[in-house]
Amino acid sequence: MIYYISDIHFKDQRIFDKCKRPFKSLDDMEKAIISNWNKIVKDDDLVYVLGDIGSTDESSIEPFKLLKGHKYLIVGNHDLCILDVIKGSGIFESIKDIDLINDSNRVVCLSHYPIMDWIEFNRGGYLVYGHIHNKTELNGIAYKQIKEYYSDKLGFNCGVDVTSFEPKTLDELIKLKEVQ
Repeated sequence: MIYYISDIHFKDQRIFDKCKRPFKSLDDMEKAIISNWNKIVKDDDLVYVLGDIGSTDESSIEPFKLLKGHKYLIVGNHDLCILDVIKGSGIFESIKDIDLINDSNRVVCLSHYPIMDWIEFNRGGYLVYGHIHNKTELNGIAYKQIKEYYSDKLGFNCGVDVTSFEPKTLDELIKLKEVQ
């Protein structure tokens, strides 16, 4: 099985507060994400983490050692300042800026950022992205435009703020978008 998740931000109080995450503390959030992940993901599953794994604190990568599955990182903007530590940790089987994979005979472009014209866009390819969290039009015109742009396209946000703080399959992301 292939899963997607983004914008976990372990140990990042600023993002925790900004996104109004529904936990009492960062520790509670971390425990919930680890529990959710390990209930869903099996040891042989693939999990694509689409960036922003933690804070700039190097210890923010430690919880990933407790998570099941084969983990692949698509680098996010918050990962850049600890990228050497992430690479040296051996936690992720690959670390890329963007990737193209096959998920149940569907071509999927993986990017931390929402992009307008992704690899295989014109051939029915899917895009899974993160970065925008749970932002709404109240957070600024750009986010309203992003949601409107993707409303009729094969682009899906896998950020934890919209996926109940757990990894999701592509089919689950599709259903989640239909509900929104």
